Amino acid sequence: MIIHNITNGLKNQTVTQLSEKADAGWDKMEAEMKKISASGNDISAQRIKAAEFKYWVEIEYEKYNISVYAKAARKILENVKKHIDEKKMHKCTQCAGELPINVYSFMAINIKCDSCGSVNTYQPDDRVRVLEYYVINHLAEEHAFSEKLRSRTDKNAMKEYWKKYYGYLMENVPDKKEFYQRQMEERLNNPFFTAFS
Repeated sequence: MIIHNITNGLKNQTVTQLSEKADAGWDKMEAEMKKISASGNDISAQRIKAAEFKYWVEIEYEKYNISVYAKAARKILENVKKHIDEKKMHKCTQCAGELPINVYSFMAINIKCDSCGSVNTYQPDDRVRVLEYYVINHLAEEHAFSEKLRSRTDKNAMKEYWKKYYGYLMENVPDKKEFYQRQMEERLNNPFFTAFS
């Protein structure tokens, strides 16, 4: 929440306010250029510079935003790894036989005991569950960010973004691979999701 509030405040102070200043400055400049009878080409060239500046500010903010969330995600992951015992043995509730548990499962799973055949439900640690949203999603965004940027000018790049983004999620959240595969297919096959961002 703190990062979200800070980045929103920064966006308002940088992207929004600077863009508004560029627009206001351009209005004055255009009026002055017309007073001195500048050519239409000169006016258009200056108008393009104002648009390029606004675009640059927006892109730089997006790069910064992705970077901040990715750094925070790595810190969270590092902290969770310090507190999760990956070698902890998980025992069957019936016979106390060892169960093959992946502690980085992101959802509850049922596991059949090889020793007695009873089914045990494994609930992952809450700290592990939150990794999917607070860590892996942001790292996936960072992983596919260059394609997202290219999608502003290259229609096909949006499809590449979705493939790279969901590919990262499927690799890092194997429990939900089928779910992410379906989401990716929906986005790849729906023109609404593959249009320019």
